[in-house]
Amino acid sequence: MSMGRIDYQIEKYHFSCSDESPRLTRQWVDVLEECRQQKAGAEERLRIALLNVDYVTSFELPFRLLLLRTPQLIAGLRDELQLNQKDAIFNGKRFGCVWSLKADLSAIPDEFHYHLVTRIRRVSPDGVSSSPFQQIAKEVKSPRERIRRALASGLAVTALDALFWFGCQRMAADVLRLRKTGMRIVTSDADIFDSLTGTIRRVPVYRCDGV
Repeated sequence: MSMGRIDYQIEKYHFSCSDESPRLTRQWVDVLEECRQQKAGAEERLRIALLNVDYVTSFELPFRLLLLRTPQLIAGLRDELQLNQKDAIFNGKRFGCVWSLKADLSAIPDEFHYHLVTRIRRVSPDGVSSSPFQQIAKEVKSPRERIRRALASGLAVTALDALFWFGCQRMAADVLRLRKTGMRIVTSDADIFDSLTGTIRRVPVYRCDGV
């Protein structure tokens, strides 16, 4: 059952990496502009980035391109684009990967520190704004615990809610782990629009059964 369309109006969105070179900054600006002009879908947004940025990281892709299934999308393009990969550490504790079309990855850093500043207006048929998500984010540190709190409080949560306000890049994996603890979580779907990519797509919506 669909719950209708949820709009995310991006009033401010600044994702940055410390010590990022002006060249990389320009590349990402150009990529986002091309994605918006083409109203590119998820796979095409990723392809545009891989072809035009010196390297991309597993941490940044969901935030920069609003990708909800990054590992699967990368797997689909790995052979086509002959991607090369190296391991990296993000924000001092998260482990992940760097991908590039370049053969020599030795000049790419091994550690990255990212920062995200947003102001996003959430408009949904049930009248739920960004406020309850922001409140949970203030009270709870762990992304998975934020999701658990939101679901237990009766909120219907999309992967973009989890990304924007909880810092969760792979909500489906966290939902699976919560289900294994005995939490009864049901899935429906909704059309979502975001003004960053200018696209509408259908995504899963999670909620607690019986709440």
